[in-house]
Amino acid sequence: MFNKLLIDGKDAYAEYGVFVEQYGYKALVQMPSFKKLESTEWDEYDGEETDLTSPILDTKTFAIQFCITEIDMVDNLFELLSDKSYHTFHFAELSKSYKLRLVGNPSRSALIHLGKISVNFADDFPPVVLNDFINEDDLDDSNIILNHKPYATAPAGFKQKGYELDDIDFSRFGIYVLDGTDDNIEKAPNVRANLTVNVKNSPGVVYDNDWVMYKSKDVGLKLLIHAPSISDFWQRWYSFWAVVLKPESRKLYIDNPIDEFECHYKSNSVTTFDIRRNGSVWCEFTTTLTFTNCRPLGNYFVLVTEDGEIVITEPGSEDVEINLKLHE
Repeated sequence: MFNKLLIDGKDAYAEYGVFVEQYGYKALVQMPSFKKLESTEWDEYDGEETDLTSPILDTKTFAIQFCITEIDMVDNLFELLSDKSYHTFHFAELSKSYKLRLVGNPSRSALIHLGKISVNFADDFPPVVLNDFINEDDLDDSNIILNHKPYATAPAGFKQKGYELDDIDFSRFGIYVLDGTDDNIEKAPNVRANLTVNVKNSPGVVYDNDWVMYKSKDVGLKLLIHAPSISDFWQRWYSFWAVVLKPESRKLYIDNPIDEFECHYKSNSVTTFDIRRNGSVWCEFTTTLTFTNCRPLGNYFVLVTEDGEIVITEPGSEDVEINLKLHE
């Protein structure tokens, strides 16, 4: 446990008897949400129009669970964290340092000398995708500049294809798309409420029957990174976010069924983050995208000849009728 966590250069295990419990990095790793985006709904259009000229990430507050080997030493840890707002935490297993701010201590449990403690921190220095509105000189050293590129081809042995973000297949990020994602994508958005008149002395309501318009919808992409090392994990993680967090909207393409959606980032949650004994990293996470306009549409069929030429008929008696029947 020695030297796995350094706080301002001091070994947290040797000095304060604490270490991060197993699977305790997931809240630290996950990406914060965008700061509030300005959006407008137009009565005559589905979805919403969102200003994505210069989206930037907000601060995030999260908890880290620590195991305690000597309960009497914990107060020394809080004395250190109270001498100023920001402290540098170096997590050796992550090969990464963070500048964090103490927020609170929601729980503490102890049995004789041992125990567990939950500490809330704020990370005020999120990763940044540079654009015309951000001056790199104004950034803190703790802000990661997201200029990472996806792999030229999928990693060796990577077998999944068919999901693309801005024409980049997810395999080039080294990311698998998990079960449940397709269902989330294909579900219909909620209907935007029309003008409704509710009169006290009249049963029911009078509802505008002229049209049905749909709201935007939030879609959770269930994803997995299984990287052979922590350095490979960061390459895959940051190359993905370097695309997701760019200004303007993104294009998400799926090939079963073939469809493409205009969307933008909303939030991220990491459900599993495990650094295994062989050094490989298993990270399951959900990236929530807002689909800004996704009216459900019926299926249309095109009649073609054996040579692949589309058959075009004139309106009238020459129309071709195609009847589809479900298999019994």
